Amino acid sequence: MTEENININDIIRNTRRYWYVDGLAEIAGGLVIFFTGLSYWLVYSMENSAFKYLLLIIAQPVVIILGAYLVRLILPIIKEKLTYPRSGYLTFKKPDRNKRMRRALFAGLIASIIAALVGMVYNGLPQRFIPLFSSFFLTVFSIYIGYQVAVPRFYWTGLLILILGGVISWLNPTGALPYMLLFSGMGTLWIFSGLITLFHYLRNTNPLTEES
Repeated sequence: MTEENININDIIRNTRRYWYVDGLAEIAGGLVIFFTGLSYWLVYSMENSAFKYLLLIIAQPVVIILGAYLVRLILPIIKEKLTYPRSGYLTFKKPDRNKRMRRALFAGLIASIIAALVGMVYNGLPQRFIPLFSSFFLTVFSIYIGYQVAVPRFYWTGLLILILGGVISWLNPTGALPYMLLFSGMGTLWIFSGLITLFHYLRNTNPLTEES
């Protein structure tokens, strides 16, 4: 039974991997992360006002929500034109509503616990080490994605994110620059990883013909 479960899990992970075969998902996700960091820096650079403080609270969530919506809207269209004619179409069974709700509640609980722990550590952590500390969680996040979708390049991306956080802490910039450099840098790493993957994908695949 255990061996059967392991095989099923491997099949699920390998199925998820197909979504990342062309690098487009990484490019799209990287753009959202990049503009999330950039938006914080742009708002932080504004003159002090009530509107600025309001934007500091809502700007990043708006960028993430809007970016995620655009990705879900545009990415499948690009894949229909570029990916599916080369390597076929694969549909994914969506989990039922109750299961999605349980997953969302569980993810929210875990996120709240992590946020509380991070807040407690931040209060006793020197300012210059916050980018390194943050990059550790972003690295764990990247490795988790790599494992879930069976894409090892996310492990290397996670390592580069950790190095990036260490460099930012060593440089010790002030203001909003640490946040902007970390998240926009992470987004840039995802974009470059996706572009390299896309280049290799296009070079090694051709549009399928009726005979093939």
